Amino acid sequence: MQRQEGQIASWIFSILIAAVLVGFLITQAGPVIANHISLRGTANEIADYAADAYRSSRGDLAQVEKKVRDYLKDKDVRLAGQITVQEDEKGKAEVICVPVRKIVNTFLFKNISYLASYTEAQAVGKANIY
Repeated sequence: MQRQEGQIASWIFSILIAAVLVGFLITQAGPVIANHISLRGTANEIADYAADAYRSSRGDLAQVEKKVRDYLKDKDVRLAGQITVQEDEKGKAEVICVPVRKIVNTFLFKNISYLASYTEAQAVGKANIY
């Protein structure tokens, strides 16, 4: 009887250790994965905002960039390059492109240099201007 109780306790302990390990990995990788997934929607939202700013400023990209930078402060997102405008064959502004990036650090991804590059997500939001 003593031996069976020891085997059961060992089995329960193994399951508990595995559950703790899986939970730790989920809490470390979850925010990074969610960041990569959600940034695409955020980029499109920012591009819509940039298109509105472009229309209201009558095509002044300097004003658009300033407004977008102010808007990004609340989102914890940064520009990853220049805001560009794609034109149609007639030279009329058609689509505005806003490249953005966001970094989410967790203990595991921050302290293992091999994983550090995965903490940064980048996306390009595009929106029709007119």
